[in-house]
Amino acid sequence: MAVAIADLPAPVAAFALRAIGSVPTPLRIHLQQRGTMCLRPGGAWRPFTAEQTIEVARVGFSWRARMKVLPGVSVHAIDEYAEGIGRLHVSLWGKLRLARDEGPAMAQGEALRYLAELPWCPHAITSNPDLQWRSLGPHRVEVATRVGGERVALQLVFDAAGDIVAAEAPARGYTEGRTTTARPWGGVFSAYRTLGGLRVPTRAEVSWELPDGPYTYFRGEIVQIDRS
Repeated sequence: MAVAIADLPAPVAAFALRAIGSVPTPLRIHLQQRGTMCLRPGGAWRPFTAEQTIEVARVGFSWRARMKVLPGVSVHAIDEYAEGIGRLHVSLWGKLRLARDEGPAMAQGEALRYLAELPWCPHAITSNPDLQWRSLGPHRVEVATRVGGERVALQLVFDAAGDIVAAEAPARGYTEGRTTTARPWGGVFSAYRTLGGLRVPTRAEVSWELPDGPYTYFRGEIVQIDRS
């Protein structure tokens, strides 16, 4: 079900129209990524490649990554959200399970990830009826959705040119050992280009705000976009 452009906050509507152009609405967007990740504060940065599918008309995505941790040793990760359920599975060589995370806090965090990555799936702005929008001024909007009856929301920040340059959530579950604590979380976007007919940011960094300071754990680049 399409969302009326007139019902969107002005900066959101302008961003979507410019990003989409004349590209017909697909069911989903497919991304190919590369970059580096840091698995713990103060840890080493490791190269990764990933493929991601983002749903257009509903809140959902699947991210599958492979990271080199040692010569000949790779870690595989599956991060996904569908039908109100979020999952993270991490394994060695794609076979030996290293970590698994599910549950309500995980689902809310994965829904926040979907909201933050809307600049990579601009058709969802005009085609996902599960998104709720609220203007917070000329350069800031709130976008929200519901997960298991709970409302989750973050803010998207626009620059003077009308591009989304940041996503900011006041609280997302951050896991340390066996404890999960709500921490501020968000990312920044840059290097807008046209890929697959869509004008999107091709670079992003994602961070947690921890008591000791920011912990940036993801630096990635979009190298290809396809639609289906």
